Amino acid sequence: MKTISDYEVTDYAGKLAKGFLLNPLTAVLGIFLLLMGYVALEVMPREEDPQIAISGGAIIVAMPGASPREIENIIVNPLERKLREVRGIEHIYGMAMDNVGVVNVMYYIGENREDSNLKLYDKVMQNMDLMPKGVMQP
Repeated sequence: MKTISDYEVTDYAGKLAKGFLLNPLTAVLGIFLLLMGYVALEVMPREEDPQIAISGGAIIVAMPGASPREIENIIVNPLERKLREVRGIEHIYGMAMDNVGVVNVMYYIGENREDSNLKLYDKVMQNMDLMPKGVMQP
């Protein structure tokens, strides 16, 4: 088996590589660079799981004596359709339970929360006349 010294170097890159491999300073430099990388990793401030605050709102509408299916058909679904018209809303999630319908709204990141809540409130109040009798105000 041939050793590094048995090979004949013919070009500049080979001479440079041979110089690095035979020089003991190369190992010291490699260990120094690894050590500095580790120190930088430990010292540098970082956040692995940043907390991004996504604002949103919830509309809770009560209708005493109604089943979840009725609530979904006459309150949640129409309210979701109307809220899709509001600009700045990213997701709308609705659910129906006994006597209560809940519609959760998530705004786009960067939206002004107060303005978005005001637009949401205005849209819900504009469409209260579409709700059946017996529905409590949200």
